Amino acid sequence: MSYDLYFFKRKESQINENDIANYLSLNLVEEDNNQWFFQNPDTEVYFIFERTEIVGDDEDQMIENFKEFDNLNFAFILNFLRPSFFGIEAFQFIEKIVKDLDLYIFNPQSDKADPYKPSQEELYENWNTTNLNASSEHFSEQCSYLEIEKSNSIWNYNLHRSQIQNKLGNDYFVPKMFFFKTKEDNKIITVSSWTEHIPNLIPPADYYLLTKVQKKLFRTKQENVFISRENLISIFGDYFDEYNFVNCKIINPENARKIKSIFNSTTSEIKLENFAERIQIENLFNAKPSVTTEL
Repeated sequence: MSYDLYFFKRKESQINENDIANYLSLNLVEEDNNQWFFQNPDTEVYFIFERTEIVGDDEDQMIENFKEFDNLNFAFILNFLRPSFFGIEAFQFIEKIVKDLDLYIFNPQSDKADPYKPSQEELYENWNTTNLNASSEHFSEQCSYLEIEKSNSIWNYNLHRSQIQNKLGNDYFVPKMFFFKTKEDNKIITVSSWTEHIPNLIPPADYYLLTKVQKKLFRTKQENVFISRENLISIFGDYFDEYNFVNCKIINPENARKIKSIFNSTTSEIKLENFAERIQIENLFNAKPSVTTEL
């Protein structure tokens, strides 16, 4: 199940297929000169562009009626059954390529008869309406639900993680937030990390994996400590400062040096491997199962 968009230009435009291919090769990962992949390692969002031709009698008839446009034989493909933030990030790119290359889009999923220049918001709403309905209808045992506001907030942090890291520099570490699901009830939780009491950004995760590294005479001992946000704040909160990104805190170098003994004496509440496991991003849904699916 996918959401497909097709790219056109006005007949008088000088843009050609090579211009699109070069643009995609610059911004995405090229595969065999026919497909281009986008994958963000921080957000885990992915989508595809490919060289294609619209097929089918209905589509052929429509194209014949596009008297002011030429088909560029490129398609964008975004799957359904994905977290809603896939659409937010993907359609940001669509809006950009349309603007940069003066392209037009034929959208078979919309009620627009001709190629046009849709906004990111319009495409997102169009895709996500079907995406949420499909997610509800195809909710399986492997899937877990997370409210859209929370998952979008986590995506937004991960999207800006590299930018924050560049701003803070090498003296700090800015960790990613990961989606996990609890083994007992498939509840989605978020987990972030903090290693060796170094200066660190503290994102608003539910749990944290602290890595203690203690050097002995002839060996180095490493131990992971898994604690909740509530206990993290209780233990270290006096050493944290507020950071100007939503619900984030930070521990600066002077305070990081003060907490070595506290950090190394912190113990786990529970073991992560017994409590939760990573969830495949494709199994994170922002819609609850429908009544028929639950039955």
